[in-house]
Amino acid sequence: MYRTSFVSLCFLALAGCAGTETAATSNCDTDNHAEAIVACSKVIDAGRGTPAVRLAAYRRRGAAYIEQRAFKKALGDYTQAIRLQPNSAEDHFGRGLAYSGLAQNAPAMTELSKAIQLNKNHADAYFERGRIHALADRFAPAVRDFGQAIRARADFAEAYSQRAWTYYKMRQPARSLPDVDKAIAIDPNDIDYYRTRAHVLEALGRRQAAIAEYRQLLRADPTDQNAEAGLVRLKATRPPVRLR
Repeated sequence: MYRTSFVSLCFLALAGCAGTETAATSNCDTDNHAEAIVACSKVIDAGRGTPAVRLAAYRRRGAAYIEQRAFKKALGDYTQAIRLQPNSAEDHFGRGLAYSGLAQNAPAMTELSKAIQLNKNHADAYFERGRIHALADRFAPAVRDFGQAIRARADFAEAYSQRAWTYYKMRQPARSLPDVDKAIAIDPNDIDYYRTRAHVLEALGRRQAAIAEYRQLLRADPTDQNAEAGLVRLKATRPPVRLR
């Protein structure tokens, strides 16, 4: 869920810590999440830093909590960060992720929309808002948000993939295929994209291409039950195992 969005949170948090003098704040810069939580907590609990130092500590600890799925704690940290700097797109985005992780989608949407209002090119905020729309079967706004994410970041492979899957759920596989092909071209190592493409090819009636895709998935993971089910639906059997 957070593989695309966490990077921007962490980068901002680390940038905010740069240039501070204390050893504890310096340790707060670490990209080790557990260590960052300990170090940033020392900075916050000491209560002696400047507002900028405390802001950076809340941001970095909040980002680490998001990564550790401690969403309630992350929510508290981003709320404190917003009190210190009310108009930060990244802090509203972080709070949106925390609400989303807590399955509180209404406030999550409010925070993500605020992040977009503050930064019209916030690709991750568009993506996360689109993901929430898609989960609620609000397909048209999901497609729009994934499209905005792609416009803001041309190489956003996951946004292409999610838009492809949304089109698939809308029973528009012809619109899915170019998007999932683009996702694979950007990131050919993500097996989930190939799973999406297999389903899209099947929906398009391209039986042999879908069979080949499902078989390739099974070669990569012989326990892939979705690929196995796809071959059953297409009345295709696994190729025989060749003994060495």
